[in-house]
Amino acid sequence: MRVGFKALVLVLAFAIPALASAEELKFEAIRAQQATIRAGVEAHSAAPYKELSAPERAELLARQATVLELINGKQSENELTDQQRTEVSTTLAWIDAKLKEAQDDRMVCERRTVLGSNRKERVCMTAAQMRAAREAARELMDRSGGCMDCKAN
Repeated sequence: MRVGFKALVLVLAFAIPALASAEELKFEAIRAQQATIRAGVEAHSAAPYKELSAPERAELLARQATVLELINGKQSENELTDQQRTEVSTTLAWIDAKLKEAQDDRMVCERRTVLGSNRKERVCMTAAQMRAAREAARELMDRSGGCMDCKAN
C-alpha cells in the first residue's frame, strides 16, 4: 500500500509541471505554426499556398500579424483578456479555413483507363470535387453491399 502512495506522489510530481508547461507550449506551437504558414505564403510555390490570390495572401499575412502581435511576449492564454482570447481564436480559425478552402480549390488531374479499352484519358477536377466523387462511390458501394450488379431487394 505504501509503494502505491509513493508511486502516486511521484506521478503527480511529474504531471503537475507538465500540465503547467502544456499551456505555455501552446503559444510556442502557434508561433511555430504561423512561421511555417508565413514561409509558405511568401514563397507561394506549394499547395495550398499557391492557390491563394495576391489579395488573399495579403489578408492572411495581415491577420497573422494581428495574432502574433496579440500573443507577443505572452506565455499563456491567462495573460490575454477575454476579447483578445476571442480574437486570437477567431483569427486562427479564419486562417485555417482559408487554407482548407485553397486546398479544396486546387486542380487535380489523373490519367484513367477508359472502360473497355487500353486507352487512357486525362480527368481534371478540383480536390473538393474529387473527394466528393470518391465519397459518393464509397456510399454507393456501401449501400449495394459491395456488389454493383446485384439487384436490390
